[in-house]
Amino acid sequence: MNTSEQERGFRVAAFQGRIEQGDPEWSIRRTAEALGWADERGVDVLCMPESFLQGYFETRDEAWANSIDLESSVFADVCSALGGYKATCLLGLNERRGDELYNTMVVIEHGRLIGRYSKNFRVYKYFAAGLEFPVFERAGVKYGIIICKDVSYVEPSRILAMRGAQVIFSPHFNRVDLYKADRHLRRVRNHHIARAVENSVWVVRANVIWPADDKKVGFGDSFIINELGEFVSRAGLLTETILYCEVPRSFLDAEKVPGDPIPKEIYEQLLDEYRRADQGAEQ
Repeated sequence: MNTSEQERGFRVAAFQGRIEQGDPEWSIRRTAEALGWADERGVDVLCMPESFLQGYFETRDEAWANSIDLESSVFADVCSALGGYKATCLLGLNERRGDELYNTMVVIEHGRLIGRYSKNFRVYKYFAAGLEFPVFERAGVKYGIIICKDVSYVEPSRILAMRGAQVIFSPHFNRVDLYKADRHLRRVRNHHIARAVENSVWVVRANVIWPADDKKVGFGDSFIINELGEFVSRAGLLTETILYCEVPRSFLDAEKVPGDPIPKEIYEQLLDEYRRADQGAEQ
């Protein structure tokens, strides 16, 4: 990392916009446009929404027909199309891995796949659960990824923070029932605030826009939150835009104060409650 990189903060961006279901060529063009925008501003990491490459489907057959193998020449072409940009790209897609489907965010740098994260807490159970929580690094800053429903649970973000993540990216594909929309909107905002504060991390949310039909709507409501749970940048509702923010060097360089270790007695009780919850779900 050179001197200028040491002096400036970590520049992040989050895309909010509509999606063309089942049209990956359109999504690649839109992602390339967003990367060009990001490069003009010296962005380190651009986050696109969940499942942005192909769309988010209610049935396994549709998702399988609109999925991609990361070992395939088709995915190599995707990486190549996004290879001429400086910013790291986090791109959501339906990943075909053997006979399984995963809801995955790939991490692409200079046209090369450097890693992936697959969603753990799934909405559609035809997806297999990802059980790994990798931490990535760009410009000396460690970051992690959670996907949509993952933010509603303490554990994924906590694991990432304990592994050193200073920034957590949270891509979404929110398309909710109209009668649930307002409550869902408020709950999701508060989940992000909670994850930021309890882990002392910045959280970057990228979401799609789904204009209201007779049943569902996707508001967007992308934002960037600092470690105090404050909104630093907000996209608003039903607005196509790209958020941009620089995480300050003062936060990145500050020594993170470790929390008190969890007493063994409390830890064991927590594990017991997890076991009871698992047993109840199996019955």
